[in-house]
Amino acid sequence: METYTLAHFPPNVRTLHVAYFENVTNAPEIRRRLVAAATATGAEGDAARAAVDFAFIEAGLLVSKEHLLSGALAALLTSLPSDARASLPAPPEPKTRSHNLHSEVLMALSPNNNITDAIRRHGVGDATTRLAVVKFAAEGSAQKEVYDAIAAVVDGELVPLDALDEVSKIDWARVDKVYKLGEMNQLKVDNVAQRKVAAVVNTVAIKHVT
Repeated sequence: METYTLAHFPPNVRTLHVAYFENVTNAPEIRRRLVAAATATGAEGDAARAAVDFAFIEAGLLVSKEHLLSGALAALLTSLPSDARASLPAPPEPKTRSHNLHSEVLMALSPNNNITDAIRRHGVGDATTRLAVVKFAAEGSAQKEVYDAIAAVVDGELVPLDALDEVSKIDWARVDKVYKLGEMNQLKVDNVAQRKVAAVVNTVAIKHVT
């Protein structure tokens, strides 16, 4: 698990925690908990949502560690004001197009702006066995506490994030379809996979640039 301090962002979202799991065995349960938490009411509903307040990302569609981190940063950049209000003592809450800042990561990773497609393709599914988990937290949040909360939800093997850079683990059939990279397979060069990785990362990085 890795933790980053995002010094130029407001203190309420200044810490980014990222974990990557393989051999996940309870993806259907995680998905059921997310659905149930979204519709639960009252104090019980608040507790259920707090327990799963993470971005759960299907890692089969991630082509690199940079891809994942680019999506997380893009979610912040598109959800926070770009003026001086972001540095006020009482920082603004992110304004998202989707349910919350964590689901906004799925939107950032998606090549289109359809939230249903983003959740279906990039969110945890019943068949998920490789799962990335992202948590935006306040400045000074403890990594161990965040990891313990993630481990209480995910049954899997924690793996270094650098494993996302292993090209052999990428589900290229799905990546080609989602990011429309099929034509690149016709390139007569030796480094097609690396070129496709760069294309995906660039797609995420420039998606919201106007």
